[in-house]
Amino acid sequence: MEKNTLAKFPWSKMSVADKPATGLVLLGVGLAVAGWGLLGRFGGSGPLGGAILDPGGPGGPIGPRLVLMAVGGVLLVLAAGLRFQAQLRALQAAARQSEALRQTAESDLDHYFSTLPTGAMTIDSQGRTRRFNAKAKELLGLAEEDLKRVNWTSPAFQVLKVDGNTLNPLEMPMNVARATGLPATGVVMGLERGEDGDFAWVTCSAHPKRGEDGRVTEVVCILEDGIQHRSAEAELARQSFRDRLTSLPNRALFMERLSQALLRSERLRLFSAVLYLDLDRFKVINDSLSHEIGDQLLVQVAKRYSACLRPEDTVARLGGDEFVVLFGDIHSVNEGLSVADRIAQGNSQPFQIQGHEIFITCSMGIALSASADTGPSELIRDAEVAMYRAKAKGGRSIEVFDPSMNAQALARFQLESDLRRGLERKEFLLYYQPLVGLRSGRLEGWEALIRWQHPEWGMVSPGAFIPLAEETGVIVPLGKWVLEEACRQAALWARAFPSDVSRVMNVNLSGRQFGHRDLTQDVMNAVIRSGLDPHTLKLELTESVMMRDPVASLEAMQVFRGKNIHLVVDDFGTGYSSLSYLKRFPLDTLKIDKSFVDGLGKDPENTGIVTAIISLAHTLGMSVTAEGIETRDQLEHLQQLNCDQGQGYHFSRPLSAEAAEALLARNPTW
Repeated sequence: MEKNTLAKFPWSKMSVADKPATGLVLLGVGLAVAGWGLLGRFGGSGPLGGAILDPGGPGGPIGPRLVLMAVGGVLLVLAAGLRFQAQLRALQAAARQSEALRQTAESDLDHYFSTLPTGAMTIDSQGRTRRFNAKAKELLGLAEEDLKRVNWTSPAFQVLKVDGNTLNPLEMPMNVARATGLPATGVVMGLERGEDGDFAWVTCSAHPKRGEDGRVTEVVCILEDGIQHRSAEAELARQSFRDRLTSLPNRALFMERLSQALLRSERLRLFSAVLYLDLDRFKVINDSLSHEIGDQLLVQVAKRYSACLRPEDTVARLGGDEFVVLFGDIHSVNEGLSVADRIAQGNSQPFQIQGHEIFITCSMGIALSASADTGPSELIRDAEVAMYRAKAKGGRSIEVFDPSMNAQALARFQLESDLRRGLERKEFLLYYQPLVGLRSGRLEGWEALIRWQHPEWGMVSPGAFIPLAEETGVIVPLGKWVLEEACRQAALWARAFPSDVSRVMNVNLSGRQFGHRDLTQDVMNAVIRSGLDPHTLKLELTESVMMRDPVASLEAMQVFRGKNIHLVVDDFGTGYSSLSYLKRFPLDTLKIDKSFVDGLGKDPENTGIVTAIISLAHTLGMSVTAEGIETRDQLEHLQQLNCDQGQGYHFSRPLSAEAAEALLARNPTW
C-alpha cells in the first residue's frame, strides 16, 4: 500500500474524536467477514449455514472464501492503522500541550525572577550559574557574562567573612546546600568586585531542589544587600576578635589561631613560633606629643608590620604597644628571624604624623614550639621573656628564647612587684652628694640620688632598678616623689643653714619623666609646697633625652626657664650633641662625664676634650661641673682649666640626709 493510501479514504478527513469509533466499527466488520470465510470453510452446516455462511457450499470452490478472508484482513489493517493514527495524533497533541505548558512555566519563572525585589539565581549540581535576575547582577557587581562563567565551588575572586577573614568556598551557602541537601540561610559574605579591592556584601540564603532520585539537582539562592547586616555582624566580630584601633586580630583570635597552628605543626612534624614585639620609648611619644599621635603611630606600625609578613603569618595587637606574630609550619627558628629582620628594617624609615617625623624601634623576642606539650600561653610567655631580655640590652634587637631565661624572668617579675610595693611602703630614700665650688672650695649645693632600702636585699643601687622603673613606667611616680622630697629637704636646709651663697639642689629627670605631660605641674607643685626658692632648683637632663625630640624639649625648657628654674646637661660629651640646638636650649650648666675626668693629665685626648667643653660652655654663658673627681691631681687640672664646680669621692661620697646635715653644720672648705 502506498504511503499516502490512508489519506485517500474518506474517513481520513474525520476528526480525531470520530476516528476511534470508526476504527472500532471497521474492526468489528473485518472480524465478521474474516470469520464468515473461516466458518463457512470449516464448520458451515444446518439450515442457514449453507446459504449464509458457506457461499460456495461445503463442497464448493475455496476462492470466494479466500476473498472474504482477504477483505476481512484489509478491514482489520485499516482499523489498526486508523487506531494508530488517532493515538499518534493524540500523543502529538499532548506533547504540544506539554511544551506549551513548559514554555508558559519558563516564562512565568523568568517573569517571577525579574520582578523579585531581591536578587535570585539558580546554581546547578556542578556549581554553575544557570539563571539570575537583574537584582542579583546589581548586588554581586558582576557583568552578565562574568556571572555565567562563575563556578561557585572555586570562584576566581576572593570571598570574605564579616570579620575580614577569607571564607572557604565549601562554607559558602550555595555549596553547603548543594553538599548537604539542607538550606543554608542568612550568611553574610563579601565578594571582591575587582582589583581595586572593592567588595560586594550580600546576605545569601540557599535552598536545594531534589530530583526524582532524591539527589540535589539545583540550588536556588536569594540575595539581599548585606551592608547593614555586615555592619552589625562585623562590629560584633570586630569587638570580639579584632583590636578596635588597628583592626588587627586581638588576643582571643590570636590564641585560637595559635592553638590550631600548634596542632597542625605537630601533625606535620613541623614547628610554630611566636614573635613578641614591644615598641621602644612609646610612652615618651605618648606623653610628649599626645595620645592621639600615639594612636596614629600604632595604626601605621600595624600596617607596616603586616606588609613585612608572609601571607600565612598572623600579626595581632595584644594591647598598648605590644604586638605578636604567629609563624606556622616552619622548619626552624631562622624562618621567623628573617621576618623579624624585615620588620626591623621597616622601622628604619620614619613615620610622618601630623607634621612630626617619628623614628621608632622595637625590642623583639621569639620562641619556638619545642614539644607537643607546649601550649599557646606558654609559647607567648616564652616569647615575651625573650623580648624583655632584648629590651634589657638596650632595645633595637631580638632575642631567641632559651629555658634559662625563665628563672631570670621570674626574678625580674619579682623585682617589678617589689618596686611598685616599695613606693607604697616608703622604702625609697634620698642620698645627697656635695657640689663644691672649685675656686672657693666651699659647699655650693647637692645632687639628690635615690636609693632603695629593700626589706630583704638591703640597699639596692639605682643601676639595679632605675632601668626597670623606666621601662615599666614606675619612674613617673617615683620621680615625682624624688622631686617633692628633694625640694622639701633643700628648703629645710636653706632655713636651718643660711649662707651668703644660695645652695642649689640638683634633681635628675629620666627620659620618660621628662616626656610626661604633668612634669611642669609636678615640679611647680613640689616647689610651692616646700617653699623652696625656684632659682635654687636645678633639673638635670642627659643629651639623649633632650635630643629625642628637640622641639618638644625646647618648649619644656623654656617653660622651666620662665619659672626661674635652672637646667643642667648631664654626662655631656657621651651623647649625640648638636651644637646648633645646644646654642638654642636655655641651659645653665654642662656636666662633664666622669669618663673624661678620669683621663685628665694622663690622656691628651681626654684633656683636650675637657678643655674644649669648658671653653664652649663659657662661650655660651654656661657654668661647668665636673663629675667623678677622685684625686687631688684631677682637681688641680680642673682648677687650671677654670672649671666652675665639681663633685666626686675626693670631696664626699653620697650621704644620707642625717650625714649631709652634719656636713652642713661643719661648713667645711676643701
